[in-house]
Amino acid sequence: MTLLPVFAGLVVGWVALRGLLAHPLLPLWGKMSVFWAVPLAAATWLFIMAADDPVLFPETAPCPGEPYQEGVIGSGKVTGVSTPFPPRAYCLWEDGTVYELAPGAEFLFWVFFALTVVPLGAGLWHALRDPRSLLM
Repeated sequence: MTLLPVFAGLVVGWVALRGLLAHPLLPLWGKMSVFWAVPLAAATWLFIMAADDPVLFPETAPCPGEPYQEGVIGSGKVTGVSTPFPPRAYCLWEDGTVYELAPGAEFLFWVFFALTVVPLGAGLWHALRDPRSLLM
């Protein structure tokens, strides 16, 4: 039963992509924006997910192992937190203080996400309104 939603999502995505490429009113640059926005969104997502990871260089970790001076950012133990969707990486101190690690990357992810979803939505709309155009 887990594969059913994945398969349905792949079918809807394929129909949306075919509808996007067959859409007569969209300019070529609008159609091709999906092909560069998807890999850039994926790369941005990976950057956000790895933003709190201290594996390579623990001494320069974004979330310090020992707390800073009292009152500088937060007090108590600090942990790095990443949420997959919506993508967010931040340091969380015991007192509840939150320090965002990649706010610019989060903004870029949502820009690339919109540049993917909007044209694919137009393609799905075109495919549903004119299914014969997909039979090229």
